[in-house]
Amino acid sequence: MVPAKNINSYSSEQIDDRLGVLKVTALWAFSESAFGGILHALTVPLRGLFISSAAVLFISLIALFAKSNKEILKSTIIVILIKAVVSPYTPLTAYLAVSLQGVIGFLLFSTKKFYKISALILGLVVLFFSGIQKIIILTILFGNTFWNSIDIFIKQVTKELFNIVHPGINYGYILIAFYVLLHLAAGLFIGLYAGKLPQKINYYKNNIPSSIESKTGEEIPRKEKRKKKSWILRPTGIFVLVISFGVIILTYLSSELEKNVAMSVIIMLIRALAITFVWYALLAPIVKKYFQKFVAKRKSEYSKDLEEIMSMFPKFRIIVNNCWKLSGDKKGIKRIRSFLSTSFYYLLLSK
Repeated sequence: MVPAKNINSYSSEQIDDRLGVLKVTALWAFSESAFGGILHALTVPLRGLFISSAAVLFISLIALFAKSNKEILKSTIIVILIKAVVSPYTPLTAYLAVSLQGVIGFLLFSTKKFYKISALILGLVVLFFSGIQKIIILTILFGNTFWNSIDIFIKQVTKELFNIVHPGINYGYILIAFYVLLHLAAGLFIGLYAGKLPQKINYYKNNIPSSIESKTGEEIPRKEKRKKKSWILRPTGIFVLVISFGVIILTYLSSELEKNVAMSVIIMLIRALAITFVWYALLAPIVKKYFQKFVAKRKSEYSKDLEEIMSMFPKFRIIVNNCWKLSGDKKGIKRIRSFLSTSFYYLLLSK
């Protein structure tokens, strides 16, 4: 546990006074509205995991620099507003995720006496919710039939190809457990890392290249902004369709599978399409209407902060581009790791 006086000493003496709540809020907003697109352009897998991890770091920093934990709620609202302006086609679940992260941070950092413990719990809780979010959505759309279909598909394929049979194992639930545990492991790492941020900042603040903010640098490839695809056209949707049609075909090729399995999968797909239609055609427009009213009302209240934060974005993009160039001597995972680490600290400590 870090005593309160140590945290305050970092804020007032060892950490550059450029590090304010507004700067960190700007970086959180940039991460939510633009950095995800950069990771998408770089084809980095599990982008949601990285964005959630970044949110843990930024919330921990806001808690470190703010006089009151209420600043976390204010920053959360500003991030939501900027996300709505910069990425208007962002699904409503993304706004819900940001809101939840902010509220959890507000509750955990009610005191700075247990800063490291709070940061660790924040990492675990935020990444846990990030992990189960997709599981919940898939279960709402397809029901347990989807997870049973994965189980049937893997069992039949392994039997046909490798003559391996494990009747007592449910592969669908194993997939769920692995996915959630992966996020929990990331939450543990990022929570411990967030607790060490004051020391890390002091190391990096004297090691920033003077040219990092210059306008030269290899541009990260950008993908055109487009309206969010329906779930059926996304990788997850394609995976669902492959499993579904795979199970349907297997029921007609394998004498061991009953024909009603195929009918259950067809009903599952019809159910998913019906829920999707009801959401996009009926419920989403109503929710979006009230959300837009909320955004319009809050814009004027935070107009000064929004304007200042938005003005930082062009410089952020330059720094990110230069960080990508600086990581050019590495390949694969090492380059991604170096790029993410240097981007975080150089953005945080830039003038």
